[in-house]
Amino acid sequence: MIENQFVTNFVSSLSKRGKLPISFVLHWEDGSSTTMGEEKPILDIYIKNPAGRKAFMSLDELLIVEAYIKGDIDLEGNLIKAMSFQELLSDQHILLKIGRRLKPFLLGREKCNPDWISKHYDSNNIQLFAMDTDYNTYTPGIYDKDEDSLEVGAERKLDFAFQSLNLKPNDSVLDIGSGWGGFLRFAARRNIRVTGITLSKHQKQYVEDLIEKNNFDAEVKYQDFFSFQPSQKYDGIVMMGVMEDLSDYPPVMERLLNYLKPGGRVYLDFASDKESFVTHSFITKYIWPGTFRMVYMPEFIDAVRESPFEIQAIYNDRRNYYLWAKGMYERWMEKKADIIDKSNQQIWRTFRILFAATAGTMIQSSYYATAYRVVLELPEDHKSLQ
Repeated sequence: MIENQFVTNFVSSLSKRGKLPISFVLHWEDGSSTTMGEEKPILDIYIKNPAGRKAFMSLDELLIVEAYIKGDIDLEGNLIKAMSFQELLSDQHILLKIGRRLKPFLLGREKCNPDWISKHYDSNNIQLFAMDTDYNTYTPGIYDKDEDSLEVGAERKLDFAFQSLNLKPNDSVLDIGSGWGGFLRFAARRNIRVTGITLSKHQKQYVEDLIEKNNFDAEVKYQDFFSFQPSQKYDGIVMMGVMEDLSDYPPVMERLLNYLKPGGRVYLDFASDKESFVTHSFITKYIWPGTFRMVYMPEFIDAVRESPFEIQAIYNDRRNYYLWAKGMYERWMEKKADIIDKSNQQIWRTFRILFAATAGTMIQSSYYATAYRVVLELPEDHKSLQ
């Protein structure tokens, strides 16, 4: 059995971090186990080898996640609720955090963006296994009831965005970060001309095939937001789950002015944090590298106020974000065999942690993370004010 002194030292180290938010069972590599916490355990943690034990003993979030991805640790149980345990873990990794800020200054953001985006989105469209099957939306739907399916939520959200833009037949829309073409196909079916831009080659090919198959009045371009030079201005702009990657808000507002007609509207939805630039090391290293961060609303609002745009509406989207991520997690778990067959065990584990962490973050009672839907409008008389 694992030495009693070893277990005692671990329990002592963990207790110094604060009260356990959950109870769990640690299964050591020799077959013995230790129950942690006073309530009924919701999670079983299986230490597979000395490397897994070392990672878990470190109480370092990134090292523990990496051990899970490699298979040195296994996790079974309510992983979404168990994500509250990360409050007791450290997440320093200073060089990783400095590097992600320094690189765009040294090389230029335009040179960095394609690699940053492809890190997550050029994954052979593996994310489709978790998404709604009608529109393949990779941002939260709108759910009237907790039991609403991903499909119902996605269509309700796309209709909400469409109505928010006050679009008329033959209007034009720029879909920034167009993903797998969810809004593009929703709008194109309603006689709207849609231009999507993306830095994912896999997404671009997927959407091009959709356009050709359905004969949509639409196009998708491999194009960076900050260097895009359209030949026209658009009647509306959609930015779903994009602002997290465009973390410098004043230049974003300046670019939007170049893309939108006076009187036009911008629809955005995004995750938000109470602090200005906090991103977990796991996200930076494995999911969205570079300057990705959840939106810091005070900075975002200041950037809007300093621009000609007016805020038409803000909606709290935290509950929708949780239900969406929870739905994605459940589908990911259900399709484990198919996902591993198309990719590998490590990819399945990586996205499992991502979806569980996203849902767990949005349901936590601290509410340090939330989400919003925002509608901006460029006044009709903007030209006369210049």
